[in-house]
Amino acid sequence: MLMNNEITIHNIQDVFFRMEEEENLFSLQMSDGVYYWDIVRRQIFLSLHTMHGGPFAEPESLPAPTLRSNAKDLLKPVLNWITRQYLVFKAPKYIFLTIQRTRRESCLFDNYSDHLYDLVSEEAVAIELMNKEAISYRKILSGQKTRIPSVAVGRLHNKKELSQIVVTIETIILKHFGVRIDALRLIEVPIHTFRENRNYYRKLFAKFRPKVIICINSGFFCGMFSAAREMQVPTIELQHGASSFRTIFWSYPKSIPASHPGLSLPTAYLTYSDFWNRNTHYPVRYSNSIGSDYFYQKPIAGNDNGVLIVSSYMYRESLLSLALDLADLDKEKNIYFKLHPHEFNQKDAVVAACGGKENIIVVCGEIEFPELFKLCNYVVGVHSTTLYIALQARKKVCLFKRANYFWHDDIFDHVELFDSANELYNILRSPRGAYFKKLDSTPDFFQPFDAQRFMHRLDDICYISKQH
Repeated sequence: MLMNNEITIHNIQDVFFRMEEEENLFSLQMSDGVYYWDIVRRQIFLSLHTMHGGPFAEPESLPAPTLRSNAKDLLKPVLNWITRQYLVFKAPKYIFLTIQRTRRESCLFDNYSDHLYDLVSEEAVAIELMNKEAISYRKILSGQKTRIPSVAVGRLHNKKELSQIVVTIETIILKHFGVRIDALRLIEVPIHTFRENRNYYRKLFAKFRPKVIICINSGFFCGMFSAAREMQVPTIELQHGASSFRTIFWSYPKSIPASHPGLSLPTAYLTYSDFWNRNTHYPVRYSNSIGSDYFYQKPIAGNDNGVLIVSSYMYRESLLSLALDLADLDKEKNIYFKLHPHEFNQKDAVVAACGGKENIIVVCGEIEFPELFKLCNYVVGVHSTTLYIALQARKKVCLFKRANYFWHDDIFDHVELFDSANELYNILRSPRGAYFKKLDSTPDFFQPFDAQRFMHRLDDICYISKQH
């Protein structure tokens, strides 16, 4: 067993997976029979990852209750009852859980599922998780077409039932990692959310069962997946990121089969292309590709004087420091610093941090990636799905060796790695052909969306669900 000082972010997943297998963690149950490890493993892993140098933020402590929050908690069971009644009344074949957060002109849309919802909208209801303006409570009460809110999760209660789980997890983590964690802080929200969602959907499925539920998996739908599995309602997860063997979100020990009773996963996983069906072990019963017009990208000619740096809140400071250094080294290059949607509210601060350097342009959502690719032949980042899109556009992708950059080891053959602004400058200034020798052999990470293929996949998944 490795000592704590021998565990790094490079081998932590191997240690974590070995722990899961040796301790038979997926078979752990609560007193009421609930298998709980799959519900909490993400939070446990990310906390350990952060402790060993990873970039993820620790979960914030829950705020103290207020009169307003207590009053809202009293209304949540009523709101849940109303939305269940709406679903029973509408009896849709398809339920979508959507996240409308991408802006196109004046409207927000869900680039993962809205185009799928449009195909079957007459027989579907969408539960909107972010865009409150898409929800009309007046239409809900009158039974008209609208998006509805997600399950309203009440405040935590009865923490005593978690005491033995906390002892078990903390003991196992200490044994394998040699560190102490506050397990209660990490597990109480996901387990409570699991129970609230499972109870909601159990009540819904007792009166009405849709043909299928379609969503992206944020990690907090375990309760819905569990209730759906009990009642043989198929559930579909749509790919929404770069799912590789290195990412705990879509990766499990290879010894864990899709039939394991301790899993709280969807029935199926639908991906951008066949590439994503073979580069990880995600133990769902069915996996296939349907494509995505939003992410599909043809090669785009660009400008060698343009460099696109793809930011994220986890790496922004490192990438911003890199941009500033590069701007001093190469004043002829135009550096486009693209903020992640989660960072758009930080644009003024980032612009100020650039100190008036004229060759750094800070970008939010006003320029889409296809337009940025026309301006830039080089794309720089640490970890992002955008890097795969850039490769498919035949951009010259450079990975900054920071944090979890190595999660992209499935594309190392087609990119260049660097460790400093000087190294990046040398790559940018090198003669054509010196680097990026395998760029033209890049696989297809994204295929055009195929509506007919999607509808066939729905039928396949429903059939598979009935066989189990």
